[in-house]
Amino acid sequence: MVRSEDWLYRVGWVLVRGAARLLFRLEVYGEQNVPLEGALVIASNHLSLLDPPLIGCACPRELRYVAKAELFRIPILGRLFRRLGGFPVERGTADVGAIRTALQHLQAGRAVLIFIEGTRGTGEYLLPPTPGATLLARQSGAPVLPTAIIGTQHAMPKGAKFPRLTQVKIAFGKPITYAERFDQRTDRAARDAFTDYLMEQIATLLREMGHPLPRLTAREQVRATR
Repeated sequence: MVRSEDWLYRVGWVLVRGAARLLFRLEVYGEQNVPLEGALVIASNHLSLLDPPLIGCACPRELRYVAKAELFRIPILGRLFRRLGGFPVERGTADVGAIRTALQHLQAGRAVLIFIEGTRGTGEYLLPPTPGATLLARQSGAPVLPTAIIGTQHAMPKGAKFPRLTQVKIAFGKPITYAERFDQRTDRAARDAFTDYLMEQIATLLREMGHPLPRLTAREQVRATR
């Protein structure tokens, strides 16, 4: 059962987890790696709009998560997203407000889910990582929990209006702190190296689940979108 003082979150967690096991044969690995208390950044790859609720129901503690701002403009649904821990980010911009909100949650000892690729992938490869998780880890001192999800790209790919019945797997790695690897270094090389290390941990989790995905460089990403 999830740790949460919010009864609506607890009820939602039970319902979504039950539905996920039934519809997607959800398998979760590494739950024991999730710290149950204290600030935590959960850094995951991103494949589908299903990722936030499924990672949320796989995690044994209440999450706050970043979602694209458009979702919060939908009547009723936007309120529900906020009620269940979501907060908006304007895609394609350095959204200072979203970063500030995430840091406030971390300072209050909460867990924040962030998608390290910054956008949804197709499941063919891992996109180049963005620095958001590293920024939050460095400024808050919170550990980062590498997390991998696979299968949601088939369960609800881009453009789909309804989910499909297919298996989804989620794995939580071991917590990592910025200070453990780079102590007090704040130069760009150290920040980039930490971000790359997080992405490699996610790639390792995917391999361990039997779903290796090649990592795409920024240059390869540009070519792929042409």
